[in-house]
Amino acid sequence: MRRSRTAAACLTVAVSGLFAGLAAAPAQATDSDIRINEVQSNSADDSPDFVELTNVGSEPVDLSGWIIRDDDDTHTFTIAGDTELEPGSFAVFETNEVADGFGLGSNDMARLFTPDETLVDSYTWTDHAFTEGRVPDGTGEFTDTEPTPGAANVERNEPEWYDAEETIAVNEVMSDDPGDGEDWVELVNYGETEVDLSGWILRDDSDLKALPIAEGATLAPGEFLVIETNVTDDGFGLGKNDMIRVYVADGLGLVDSYEWTEHAVTEGRVPDASGVFVNTRPTPGSANVARESDNPIVINEIESNGGIGDWVELANIDTEQSVDLTGWTIIDGDPTHEPVELSGEIESGGYRAFETEPNFGLGDPDSATLRDAEGTVVDSVAWQDHAPVTLGRCPDMTGDFAETSESTHELPNACDEIVEPEIEAEPWPFADEVTDAVAAGTFGEDMSGIDIATDGTLYAVNNGTSELVTMVAEGDQYVVTGTQVVTYPDGGGQPDTEGVTVTEDGQIFASTERDNAAGGTSRPSVLRVDAETGTATHEWNLAEITGQLSANGGLEGIEWISDADATALEVRDGAGAVYDPAAYGEHFGGIFAVAVESTGDVHLVVLESDGTATHLQSVAPSEAMPAAMGLDWRAGANELWVLCDEACDNRTAALSFDGGELTRSTTYHAPSGMNPSFTNEGVAMAWCALDPALDPTVLWISDTAHDGVSLRAAAGQECVEPTDPSDPEPTDPGPTQPTDPAPPVGAEVPTPTPAEDLTDATRGDVTVPVTAERGETIQVTIPGAAGQVVHVWLHSDPVLLTTGSVTTDGTIAVTIAADATLGDHQIVVQTEDGTLLGWAPLELVEGAGSDTDGDGALATTGAAVGPGLGLAALAALLLGVLLLGAKVWVARRTNA
Repeated sequence: MRRSRTAAACLTVAVSGLFAGLAAAPAQATDSDIRINEVQSNSADDSPDFVELTNVGSEPVDLSGWIIRDDDDTHTFTIAGDTELEPGSFAVFETNEVADGFGLGSNDMARLFTPDETLVDSYTWTDHAFTEGRVPDGTGEFTDTEPTPGAANVERNEPEWYDAEETIAVNEVMSDDPGDGEDWVELVNYGETEVDLSGWILRDDSDLKALPIAEGATLAPGEFLVIETNVTDDGFGLGKNDMIRVYVADGLGLVDSYEWTEHAVTEGRVPDASGVFVNTRPTPGSANVARESDNPIVINEIESNGGIGDWVELANIDTEQSVDLTGWTIIDGDPTHEPVELSGEIESGGYRAFETEPNFGLGDPDSATLRDAEGTVVDSVAWQDHAPVTLGRCPDMTGDFAETSESTHELPNACDEIVEPEIEAEPWPFADEVTDAVAAGTFGEDMSGIDIATDGTLYAVNNGTSELVTMVAEGDQYVVTGTQVVTYPDGGGQPDTEGVTVTEDGQIFASTERDNAAGGTSRPSVLRVDAETGTATHEWNLAEITGQLSANGGLEGIEWISDADATALEVRDGAGAVYDPAAYGEHFGGIFAVAVESTGDVHLVVLESDGTATHLQSVAPSEAMPAAMGLDWRAGANELWVLCDEACDNRTAALSFDGGELTRSTTYHAPSGMNPSFTNEGVAMAWCALDPALDPTVLWISDTAHDGVSLRAAAGQECVEPTDPSDPEPTDPGPTQPTDPAPPVGAEVPTPTPAEDLTDATRGDVTVPVTAERGETIQVTIPGAAGQVVHVWLHSDPVLLTTGSVTTDGTIAVTIAADATLGDHQIVVQTEDGTLLGWAPLELVEGAGSDTDGDGALATTGAAVGPGLGLAALAALLLGVLLLGAKVWVARRTNA
């Protein structure tokens, strides 16, 4: 409450005209030393209204029979007999605490009369205050004072009001519920972080009112909070000519306010948080909707997630008159976006659709608001989630908005009953328990794709900040070790980075939908990113492959597949021929799978360093998987995992190559421990290199930081070598040494690499010790091959030493035959299909204490038993051969 000084002066003049002989306020009409000194008309603690008198003279004054009135002459408070007021003393009279008493209003006055009705003093006010009194007592002007009935007046210090910088807005107000419900105010958080509202204050137009918000009340981004204003002792009703104000907890910092002069059913901002207040339908706790106007133009259908762009369809319900739309505009829920300006006519009973891009794309949640040429809101609609097809009025033109059965651009809406497809999906095949994989608050919003490098580093991208995030595991959670802001090759722009993949040799590629700095223009590109600087070294725009896409429906997921895997699986190109890596220039050692959000398609492409992008093949979405968000390839196997987000309850599909064509195989429900409404957009799996049959650890990353967390995990089984419980315990420690482990029954027998192919050009990065002794176990290092199944040979006369999986640190152990020939040899490493990975020289030397004559020949089968090798070692090595064969068989069975 603030008293209007100008209004008070004007009213005083009016009073002077009514009562002859009065001077300017405070008024006196008789030569008396008695003054009205203090008035309380609206106590903050519900104390009675009062009028305080003081004696400014030097003699006592008898007040018996004197009269106090407000602005109504019929209201009379008579002072009791034998009431005397000494000089400098105060007398307080509570006007409403006696029979036929009266209270003091917000626009009122106090008048003092002698028993013969002679006016002694008066004071007029136009609004409530805590109290108003003379300072100094008896002689000064009236001002706001602290309540001091019966004591000297104390001027109240003017509060130090200020504007608080918070992301909370008054969004909707109900001041006159036609159903006799409570008055309420709705708040909305239009920021990007949660806001703690504990102790915040609501006031109407009176500073004396203070309704606190409960402790612990918080408001997440985009959420609404509805507060009924008159249901507690501190509350208040909302009047016809009133306002609502929101303050932070100190009661001084004003966050937002709204004032009105007439009741409406509800008034709200359209669009939410940022728009002007208009008459709305009551929507407490949800997005505002403008109340129907007399205008014949309505928003009739919305496409917010279209493969070819977003649009808003208008309809003219007037069947006789056309309407000129020139100067009209459409806006979404983001006040920073440029309005879509309309032009032309819409015929009577007709339709017109307007694309919203490039000005803006329509998101989820979002809204569309139609304004006429004067800026008046004509119609609006808001939604929380994308519709499977479109949102439209049902019945057409006149009904409420509902999901339509098909898109009907500039045609009557399809309001047929939607038959939900039967979803065929299997239970989640791995661990169901899902836990947080980062500490709460590690990330904000807009996290998207993830991928695991061969060294275990986890990479993630953020589609809002364009950041590439690097993480490492610490215990059962990940911690951030670095971030880079991704830019386009020219060093500019803000790529909407949605997916990320890491090649075997550590090169990083990101999939993007658009340049966030360029509004709503689609730019479905793949970027090769320099991990040190964040600047892209290459860009491939795949628009010719994906077709026209909306700015928010482009490339979402991306995954690299090695040439070794692609050739082994005989991946087909666009002409149906087997993919041949040699037919392309430098292409980063593999092909790429990219997922398109709005269409659900997965495309296979070859990206060459000269900027060429070649389309190999595509796989279409399914009813169970209408969208594709995250991708993950299982290296050395035949599994491409595709993640859908909350639009399909976080289901995941496994795709595989059949005859070289990427084919959908099995769709799985989300783990029981995963909330199906979480906005997961990335998936990555960590498989056990020692035993591919074990469940992997699975990671998911979400666009929303649900409960403050974006990264979650389902832990895989402990990664250990497989064991065969049917193998007997060794009883004879006789020595033996494996020289040529046989593959399991039914497996293909590997073929050694020809000697003439072992040249300097084919050595690769394979490393081994410089020397080794016969019977010694050595480590062979194969960079970039973690998790792959390889064959390791000893040349010159080729002997297969082992077939097995490379460990996560890029090594595999082999044991040299006890009777191998001393001298110079080569360790040769092949992929599972026999492709040469590389080789390294090895010199076999005489071991200390050896009694061999040194002229033994290289064995090709069986095992030699030396005199220094005990039976226990023999049994252990035989067991190793059996386990090795079992391991290879399990891998091939799983990959079939």
